[in-house]
Amino acid sequence: MNRSWISMVTAGSIAISTVAAGLPLAAQAKSTPLSTSQEPIDSQIGHTPVQENMSKSQLRQAAKQEKYSISHLNTLDNSELVELLKEISWTQIPELFTYNDDTQEFYEDRERVQSIIDALQESGKNFTKDDEQGIHTYVEVLRSGYYLGYYHNELKYLLEPKYKQKIIPALQAITSNQYFALGTKTQNEIISSTGKLISNTTVDSETIGVLSKVMEDFNDNRDQWSEDREASEAFYSVLQGVGYVLIWGVDDSQKDELEGSIDAFLNPIFDLAENGDTSADHVWLTNNALYYTGKLGSYYSDPDKANDILTKAMKTYKKWSEPYFTAAQQIEETYGEDTNGKKIDLEEMKKEGKKHYLPQQFTFDDGAVVFKTGDKLTEEQVERLYWASKEVKAQFHRVIGNDKELESGNPDDVLTIVIYNTPDEYKMNRFLYGYDTDNGGIYIEGTGTFFTYDRTKEQSIYSLEELFRHEFVHYLQGRYEVPGMWGQGEIYENSRLPWYEEGGAEFFAGATRTEGIKPRQSVVGNIRNAASYLDYTAADMMRAKYGTLAFYDYSFALQYHMFKNDLARLDKINDTIRSNDVSAYDDLIEEFSRDRSLERGYQETLEELIDQYEELDVPLVSNDYLQKVDVTSKEEVYRQITKVAALTDVKTDEKDSGDFRSFTLRGVYTGGASQGEYQDWQEMNRLTDGFLKELSDLSWNGYDTVTSYFTNYRTTKDGRFAYDVVFHGKLSHEDGSETEQPNPNPEDSSISLGKPITGIIHPQKPSQEFRLDVKSAQQLQVEMETKQGNGVAWLLFHESDRENYIAYPNKREGNKLIGSFDAKPGTYYVTAYTYGTGQEDRPFTLMVTGEASPQEQLYQESESNDSTEQANGPLPIGTTVSGDMKGNDWQDIFAFQVDKPEDIRISLNPQQGQGVTWMLFHEGNPDRPVAYPQEIEGNLQSAHYQVKPGRYYLYVYKYQNEGVVYTVETKQR
Repeated sequence: MNRSWISMVTAGSIAISTVAAGLPLAAQAKSTPLSTSQEPIDSQIGHTPVQENMSKSQLRQAAKQEKYSISHLNTLDNSELVELLKEISWTQIPELFTYNDDTQEFYEDRERVQSIIDALQESGKNFTKDDEQGIHTYVEVLRSGYYLGYYHNELKYLLEPKYKQKIIPALQAITSNQYFALGTKTQNEIISSTGKLISNTTVDSETIGVLSKVMEDFNDNRDQWSEDREASEAFYSVLQGVGYVLIWGVDDSQKDELEGSIDAFLNPIFDLAENGDTSADHVWLTNNALYYTGKLGSYYSDPDKANDILTKAMKTYKKWSEPYFTAAQQIEETYGEDTNGKKIDLEEMKKEGKKHYLPQQFTFDDGAVVFKTGDKLTEEQVERLYWASKEVKAQFHRVIGNDKELESGNPDDVLTIVIYNTPDEYKMNRFLYGYDTDNGGIYIEGTGTFFTYDRTKEQSIYSLEELFRHEFVHYLQGRYEVPGMWGQGEIYENSRLPWYEEGGAEFFAGATRTEGIKPRQSVVGNIRNAASYLDYTAADMMRAKYGTLAFYDYSFALQYHMFKNDLARLDKINDTIRSNDVSAYDDLIEEFSRDRSLERGYQETLEELIDQYEELDVPLVSNDYLQKVDVTSKEEVYRQITKVAALTDVKTDEKDSGDFRSFTLRGVYTGGASQGEYQDWQEMNRLTDGFLKELSDLSWNGYDTVTSYFTNYRTTKDGRFAYDVVFHGKLSHEDGSETEQPNPNPEDSSISLGKPITGIIHPQKPSQEFRLDVKSAQQLQVEMETKQGNGVAWLLFHESDRENYIAYPNKREGNKLIGSFDAKPGTYYVTAYTYGTGQEDRPFTLMVTGEASPQEQLYQESESNDSTEQANGPLPIGTTVSGDMKGNDWQDIFAFQVDKPEDIRISLNPQQGQGVTWMLFHEGNPDRPVAYPQEIEGNLQSAHYQVKPGRYYLYVYKYQNEGVVYTVETKQR
């Protein structure tokens, strides 16, 4: 589940990820942040150009403004239209950048479009430093047309080079106005609009010459203008707009004409790249200058100068910093080697960067939970997060009633948590792991990993533990509640689940050990602050999409209301989602949306939460979890729990977590006469909290670490209710000793399927690695047998990522540690390691066995497939392809043969790397895509398309120089 929290868009990510795509700013069309979240920014970390991001006061004003439909605009004559556009904001036209019959009619009228261009030219002549004369709205209406024209043949005339030239007179009028300069807010915004318009159309050498003065002014007075948000945005907009055209929008003859003639435009960029500010507030400017130095260097009169600047930058800027990596990427991508002839090895740089920023590793639960952290995080911080996960997990399972994973063998069998020291260091995640950092944290279900950073109270109203709890809920949702991988499947279509998943994450983040689930003051504070201008209904929330303002908070309130006052509704929703019954889910949402009693109750709950704000707090784990538990007999602990909770059919399990062990005890509780499912749940919830409190009253201090939940509701033959009840807590090592984390230092050897191999681990050789080559898709089982039965374990890695585990032992049979995984063709590595402190040798036997997997067969992409002639396939619709692009591999092409008309859905899910997308072409028209991503939720990019008989080519391509691992699914609707 690729979900991000607390959006904070960085300019570097916008710039570098947009231009490289070679597309007309699809991601920026509505000028919305790239993140899937719109949480309020509580502490701005630096000046970042969040384009068209409205303040709360602006949002309040916009909410009161009249909206104008495109169908209404179509009824106006051209003079009426341009006069209206001059007076209103583009935000009052919700259908901009959306293709429908009305927008097609609007932009098909060439005279209408020309009248807007003419009006823009006239306003360009007449604007002043305080009156923009409607330029911003004119530009956005035009940009909407160019954007739609790129994706829809009906409007493709807008993209014809000759038609794009029609904008030149307007550009020249704007840039020749005496007020076209950095200065007032209005002036800066006009420059920003000009840059955006250029990015969607074209630019001439004369206009570039005028823009050079703006670039020079900004660079010469950098100390002044870099502190001005609007001025910085203006500089960036011009840089990006002209850069986009020069990279993607000129033919060879135009490029020849411009080469050597725009040094005045490039010089300020080169200077900023070479002498940029690396402070947290301004480093994004330096990053962008370095990026465009590489991309535009060929236009300079001395074509070697850019590489020279980038080479110097790698020596000047701090090693492993953003500028250092940006310069290295540009050298590798553009020149292949630096000015001294040295090759750049980005993959090795990433490995070293991870060691630099994430040197610590902490392992819990026999390797099932792994933390990789910066050096400033303490062991205490990490252990608190581990125990926070247990509190959240307990309350989550109580509510959903299930603790069995929905699919086995998924990457989330091992949960990896990556935590950087600071928000600034978190920005390096884009370089090291390939995931954008315009968020406060993000969980990637495809790798079973979430990423975040430590923060101070000055940097965020949300603590690290709050963020961790939120993201951990997403892990639980994906593993136990929502079928399939995040974003895939019908249940995710049409934005069905944002309110459920994000509101649920905010809700369960308030979990406690013995006091249920509390509303967090931080979230209720957001509602209290927003209540004066937002008036969401329950129906609004159940249909909220990513980008809806404050929907995290209001969705939390809706789920909190259901939990406290209407548990049956929440349970029905949980059940339909877990059973993947989309039709039943839609029926429930439709029914609940019309229910007046739900709406009344929801509004009352909102008022109650606001009234209770001052009395609320933020639930965090207690210090009891950190105490060293007294050495005691585990059998006595199990006996006491069984007695207090009156359990039968008790089973126990133990796992090692380095400095301590943990236990899990499962049993059956049979209660009194059933009063109905939901009354029985309330009684069991009360009883379970009572069990925990009674245990805490006993003398052993380890009971203060015990959490509990119950699942699998049923009634007995004699009408009594029953649940499976689970307890989890902390144990000391029997001898009271402490252990150290494994420190693998593997040596390669090979292992063959079905053939046992032996090894020995000892203090001088604490780990051993075995290479496993898999030829076909199979369900594989790894089995390790030891004489001692403990102190040794194993982890499995795929060759594409030697740092993140994908399987580990999840079953113990005597002295055997067993785990399984779904393998695809490729190379895997099994690492055996010791986690104890004993000095003796630890011999073991390792064996991997397998059989043909009964699960869906993946088609493994094979190289070379960079052209239609080399395309993999033809493949049938219904195939799921697994592929990767590394180094200079920029695209993969797959052929699909269609025999009959049918409606299909294509979904791309990047598992590593973010700068990747797809397009579908019909063999009869290789120049125009017939389909491209229409629905973007998190990392998932999907669209529907009605295919006809013939051959289609699916292009999966990357637009950032990074390693990409992905799956792309085609299926019938």
